[in-house]
Amino acid sequence: MKRILITGASGYIGKSLATRLSGKNKIMGLYHHHAPIADNSIIWEKSDLSSIETIEKQIQDFSPDIVIHSAAIAHQSLQKIDQKTYFEVNSIATEKIARTAYLANPDVQFIFLSSISVYGEHGLTIPVTESHVCNPTSDYGKSKLDAENRLLNLLQTDQLRFLTIFRLAPVYDSAWSLNLDRRVLAPFKLAYLKFGSGRQMMSALAKANLADWIEFWIEAEQSGMKKPLIFNVCDQKPYSFIEIIDIFRKSSGRTALPVLSCPLSIIYAATRMIGLFFPGKKEWIHACYEKLALNLVFDNKKMLETGFTPAHDLETVFGSG
Repeated sequence: MKRILITGASGYIGKSLATRLSGKNKIMGLYHHHAPIADNSIIWEKSDLSSIETIEKQIQDFSPDIVIHSAAIAHQSLQKIDQKTYFEVNSIATEKIARTAYLANPDVQFIFLSSISVYGEHGLTIPVTESHVCNPTSDYGKSKLDAENRLLNLLQTDQLRFLTIFRLAPVYDSAWSLNLDRRVLAPFKLAYLKFGSGRQMMSALAKANLADWIEFWIEAEQSGMKKPLIFNVCDQKPYSFIEIIDIFRKSSGRTALPVLSCPLSIIYAATRMIGLFFPGKKEWIHACYEKLALNLVFDNKKMLETGFTPAHDLETVFGSG
């Protein structure tokens, strides 16, 4: 039985990981805003990434074998959170947590949940491999990449022995699909929008596949690998926007909305116009066009070569009416 500490354990991803892993391991779940439902199989501790001293003490007391760092500030609306806060929470705090975990247990395995946002959207060679140059456009992606680099520096300076970085594709499940909705739904969910041809491809990640993958990785006893390992994590295959719309419209849990066509030229003009009003966010706003116009497919070959096979996809998650 391993001692696993999960940050962000009451969040969208962290909660499912804590529940999945608690049967075979001793879990400490750190949460911030929302107190989780009582679960005697999990040690729940309130924490705050902006007040790292509390988390450091919790790590020292628990002395985990594995840390799964899931907590972060996710994508936010324009001007809601500044870049400094992103870096303080998503990057600097990540380094401090890893450093503390190593001091508490030099053999700790540190698993960092990063994002495919670190690659950015410009000039990508599809499918994007883990060795592709990273050029993030959002403050979120920049903070995640900075966190990765800080962790790799800890590894290179013997302040961390075992590190794995998972770059997650947009995550979804039947109850929460915002990362997909943004590609196919009109504002206020009045209709489905087919941008351009609708044949643009995107990688995505079923939340159940992520839980399966992390459980697989932990049980595979990979701790003997001392070199850094970076994986793109996504479903078996990518999806076209048309395919997403078709599956959503057939889903028993969704309203059969009409499908409207939207020329990409309109989105291009709109993003350039909005960028003029938010010059500090212009790069990210312009990238919103690329997310709708281009293929954003990420190579998951390294993940599949471990012997892991994703069991879930859009069809199995959303079903049909």
